[in-house]
Amino acid sequence: MIEVYNVSKHYEFGNVTALKGINLTFEDGRFYVIAGTSGSGKTTLLNILSGIDRPTSGEVLVDGVRIHSLKEKELRHYRLENFGIVFQFFYLVPYLTGLENVLLPMKYSGKIENPEERARELLKLVNAEHLADKLPKHMSGGEMQRVAIARALANRAKYLFADEPTANLDWENKVRIWELLKKVSEEEGVTVIAATHEREFFSFADVLILLRDGEIHEVKGNPRKA
Repeated sequence: MIEVYNVSKHYEFGNVTALKGINLTFEDGRFYVIAGTSGSGKTTLLNILSGIDRPTSGEVLVDGVRIHSLKEKELRHYRLENFGIVFQFFYLVPYLTGLENVLLPMKYSGKIENPEERARELLKLVNAEHLADKLPKHMSGGEMQRVAIARALANRAKYLFADEPTANLDWENKVRIWELLKKVSEEEGVTVIAATHEREFFSFADVLILLRDGEIHEVKGNPRKA
């Protein structure tokens, strides 16, 4: 469970307050969508939840761990062990194949037995087995994003964060990726927290969190599993 207590974020550069007193709870195994227009604070919130950025005030507890109290090295290790992150621009290593990209986090953590078997299972999960031996330059945008999702799950991440994961894709691939994220949540028991401005995909959420000007405007959906 992720607990957010009175989190605010102020950027001195530009004198911008991106988040204002956010209080939220993210329960295990749910699919959350953080929604809002550009500048609403959704990416900032996602970055703070995933430990990429630190709040100006307030705190985030992940399974009772105050992640922003960790030293930078400890935080990097914690992210590697517990978080998977999917970016808008994929960020696959261009000279590694699909299989090698998925293997990469496992090599850094060293905690997964039979990493190649795990990597191939994940490629199968995301319908990307045929990409195992392909370089990113030979993949479509949708294919690269599927490999990126497999990579994010490599170390058995409990939490998967996705920032505008389909913004650069065509409509058909957008739908496929959102369906895949939902599948990961339901079949793997992963807590998925995705940020998007695309209203067409709000319906995928178990819980929809609407931000406006750095504040929570509305929370829709049952925050507890039936």
